[in-house]
Amino acid sequence: MALRALTMLGLAAIANAALAQNSPVQIGFAGPLTGASANFGKDLEMGARLAIDEANTANIVIDGKPLQLTLDSQDDQADPKMAVQVAQRFVDANVAAVIGHFNSGTTLAASSVYNRGGILQIIPAASNPSITHQGFKLMFRPYGTDNTVAEAAAQYSVQALHAKHIAIIDDRTAYGSGLADEFEAAVKAQGAQVIDREYTNDQATDFKAILTHIRAQDADLVFVACLGGEGALIVKQARQLDYRGVLLAGATYVNKNFISRAGEASEGMYAFEQGVMLSQLPQGQAFLSRFHSKYGTDPIGFAPFAYNDVWVIVNAIKTAGSTDPKVFGPAISKLSFQGVLGTVEFNQFGDLKNPKTTLFKVEKGNWVPVKTFGS
Repeated sequence: MALRALTMLGLAAIANAALAQNSPVQIGFAGPLTGASANFGKDLEMGARLAIDEANTANIVIDGKPLQLTLDSQDDQADPKMAVQVAQRFVDANVAAVIGHFNSGTTLAASSVYNRGGILQIIPAASNPSITHQGFKLMFRPYGTDNTVAEAAAQYSVQALHAKHIAIIDDRTAYGSGLADEFEAAVKAQGAQVIDREYTNDQATDFKAILTHIRAQDADLVFVACLGGEGALIVKQARQLDYRGVLLAGATYVNKNFISRAGEASEGMYAFEQGVMLSQLPQGQAFLSRFHSKYGTDPIGFAPFAYNDVWVIVNAIKTAGSTDPKVFGPAISKLSFQGVLGTVEFNQFGDLKNPKTTLFKVEKGNWVPVKTFGS
């Protein structure tokens, strides 16, 4: 009888222990894990996993139970059609939130699927301004938009570099066209002239025809509105054609991979990255140290944003005191916390308040910060 009583007590203790554990909060991650943009997607994924590991060991208690998160990573191949399939998979799995996607085109394609499915979407890097102007209430982007980069790029081009005749290369992607549109408008507002806008696509490898046309028009600055993979070829071919004007680009360039691909042709060119240099902030330095300790390498540049995205979710859960996305989701719009790149707060569209962007220049084979723009 005593043995039976002890057995029942033991079973009860096990049951109580099980009840004391929250079911893991499942977070989806979507980005390019294969293909030309895989290095950026994997960088984002590594940032997200680092944050999840840290949150799981932070002894966060929600409703008397320890918070545990899991990450389900899916490859969208930087393809809008695949992104829609990945988004539907996450909707069917009823994940608590999705961190995704990397490209503006994939993000736009998937966003309506998440919205219809009632899934929170935290955007780590896609910058086309129209993404957050669709009226979706479950979408947040703690990352600057193309407006931020375009206005800073136009200001520096005209006021500091004294460019008067500017050409633009647009790869016709959602990212490239959006950035090119914003930059062209900002240049005209600065009083300079866009003398040529050349078009290509994100699969092209030979840009000599459009570069020859630009060179013939004596453009003193070329703004490259495409990702760094294409950009490395454009920069290399521009210098091979003896174009001696200024080369300026947006995001995905400020990393060692780009310089390795573009080689000596990258010397003297400029490019932007969203945010500030991690090494300029104490929390950024600490992040770099932890990232290197976990992975044995440094982030390419996007990992800090995915890291912040996880903490957007965690801080919303803590604020709401619930792991139910219907409860913690509304808390996101009112969050204010210190991320690894500074304060994270959202405006009425779900975009980052007071975004910053930093201009870099290649000097002696290294990216060197020139100036940070933004409040």
